Amino acid sequence: MSQENQLAYEEQPSFVTLKTVEQEIGITRVTLRKYLQQLDIEARYFHIGNRSLYISQEEKERVKKLKCTPALLEQLRSPIM
Repeated sequence: MSQENQLAYEEQPSFVTLKTVEQEIGITRVTLRKYLQQLDIEARYFHIGNRSLYISQEEKERVKKLKCTPALLEQLRSPIM
């Protein structure tokens, strides 16, 4: 892989399935959907195998912070830079 291709690959966010997020954070699908709505996060469809809904690792961290500290909701609404 050329250096230019490697840089482009590294800049793309990695994605995780909603099921993975549920398991890692310890929340139900219903709660995860509420968190995604509160944070204005839209799951993306990739249709890879049986799992088709994904969010980025960055968005997963925002959801995780919301679960740990619900009072941070207003700060978490804007994406992490």
